[in-house]
Amino acid sequence: MLSPTVSLAGLLVLASIFDTVKSASFPAPSGPYNTTLSTVQLIDKHRRDPFSPNGTARTIMISVFNPLSPELCTPLTVPYMDTLTAAYQDIKFSDYGLPAGTFESLELQVCQPKPAKETCPKSSSEKGPKHPLVLFSPALGTTRLFYSAMAQQVASAGYTVVTIDHPYDVDIVTFPDNTTILESNITTDNDVLLALDTRVKDITFVLNQLSLPSVAKRLATNVDISKVGIFGHSLGGAAAGEAIFYDRRLQSGINLDGSFFGTITEQGLSKPILLFAHEGKNTTTDPSWEAVWSRLRGWKRELMLAESAHYTFSDLPDVVRVLGIAGGLPDEVAGLLGTIDGGRALVVVTAYVEAFFNYFLRGDENTLLNGSSAAFPEVTFVAA
Repeated sequence: MLSPTVSLAGLLVLASIFDTVKSASFPAPSGPYNTTLSTVQLIDKHRRDPFSPNGTARTIMISVFNPLSPELCTPLTVPYMDTLTAAYQDIKFSDYGLPAGTFESLELQVCQPKPAKETCPKSSSEKGPKHPLVLFSPALGTTRLFYSAMAQQVASAGYTVVTIDHPYDVDIVTFPDNTTILESNITTDNDVLLALDTRVKDITFVLNQLSLPSVAKRLATNVDISKVGIFGHSLGGAAAGEAIFYDRRLQSGINLDGSFFGTITEQGLSKPILLFAHEGKNTTTDPSWEAVWSRLRGWKRELMLAESAHYTFSDLPDVVRVLGIAGGLPDEVAGLLGTIDGGRALVVVTAYVEAFFNYFLRGDENTLLNGSSAAFPEVTFVAA
């Protein structure tokens, strides 16, 4: 783990020398839409950050992936991470055998909207259908940027996807002025509950912002704010469950391999929820899942992914695949990423995420949610 005392100057120096890996791009997403990408800082002027030593206003970073028809945009390659975050992650993961410059070398294939004059008679913002909104919350100690390929794939299926960083409980958040916030020492149950409560308020704040026409016009022009879902990984999965409990605008949610905390463990939930676990995790091995399962009163499914581990539900396995470095990593990496191929993991996880939101936000019937599929033999339906 990188020390929280690492300086900005130190990260800048490291960013300048970590350039030993050839650039590599994630494959373009497979959906019918291309995607644009915006990164935005949002300041909640009405809420003090409970983790800030100075009591400053809660400030977060989000990434917004918007679907756009291919004819309305021009292909563009962008860095997977900003320079400071990439340098930080290079240090953090060096103990696992990832070469210097790994994260700075990665790129995403996105697109840039064409000028309005090239898309006449209507501007690109006036074309096409409205898209449901899907929010995403990451794991504790894990930047939202480690889920960008996953989010982009879901967006390419016709969703505006917004990934949220939660300062002080993710490992690093870098703001547009190059200031950074590193993670706090969140270890006790009370720390986790405070982080969970703060995340739920972050999620509500983001949804409030995107409900403002002035903000939506700038960030998510064709979003349908009446159709909103959420998914999250690890603590982000717990936050997704809590958020749909408290916020009536959130209609359904997915917990990717996260233990539950908070209100939902006692009061349950009446909205649809999907639990998707790594191999070996289920209601008999996670007491929080056992406690919640009988209290889920609406639609529910429990799935398990073979050959997976906790961080299979992130971009990290695909990072290893894209860079072609799987063979050079220590054995303990499998304990983090699983042994399933990274590209296949991304395909499988996003297929079920898309199927879930297609059904509950669009009303599309999808047999993928009804039982085992020959197309995805890695997935076991544990309970329904």
